[in-house]
Amino acid sequence: MNLSRQFPQLAKADLFEDMSASDISNFIDACELRTVPSGTVVLEQGKLVSGMVIIAHGCLEVSLMNHEGHVAIIHHAREGETLGEIEAISNEPCLASCTSVGPSTVLHCPVSVLTMSLRNPLVQRNVMRITQGRLLRDNQRKYMDQNYPLDRRVCAYLLRLADRNNRVAQSQGYIANLASCSRQSINRALATLREEGLIMIEKGKIRLLDRAGLERRLAGE
Repeated sequence: MNLSRQFPQLAKADLFEDMSASDISNFIDACELRTVPSGTVVLEQGKLVSGMVIIAHGCLEVSLMNHEGHVAIIHHAREGETLGEIEAISNEPCLASCTSVGPSTVLHCPVSVLTMSLRNPLVQRNVMRITQGRLLRDNQRKYMDQNYPLDRRVCAYLLRLADRNNRVAQSQGYIANLASCSRQSINRALATLREEGLIMIEKGKIRLLDRAGLERRLAGE
């Protein structure tokens, strides 16, 4: 089966905005299907790439390691998001590593296919829009990390980590690492959200009960 038929939801990816159905299908069908187990490094910081990836299913954690070995988690990319396109176009090493969180399925788009697709002005525009969106997202998160109290930041982390079923697979320790604070502080913040009926904690796993409520909390309402 053609990949475009196997993953019809990818036609709605930001990379394909305003493109014709035939152009989208041709692009997706020229990719290579890769299924990776949890913990697989799909793109590695400091290494050149052979192409970009489109996430068809699952989640990839984007992280950056500095010269001292400290790791910062930048983003959790999900279905329809692209990774590595700038490195593939520029032939520069990856700025960050992308690692699967749980089993994931990605489509690998070789550099040759991506380069040919860039002849389409819509692909060029969409790549720039994706890049601009990342800059905006990173700026907003930097502001949040520097200015928001812990309870609001925890709301943001939960909304970011939750899957389509409103479940957060990551542990409280993982969230503490995101927030750069102690496990005890995270547990207190989560307990407050649970008491307010916004989340449920079951055997160490978190389920969002009220996304709108968490969004209001994040906004400071």
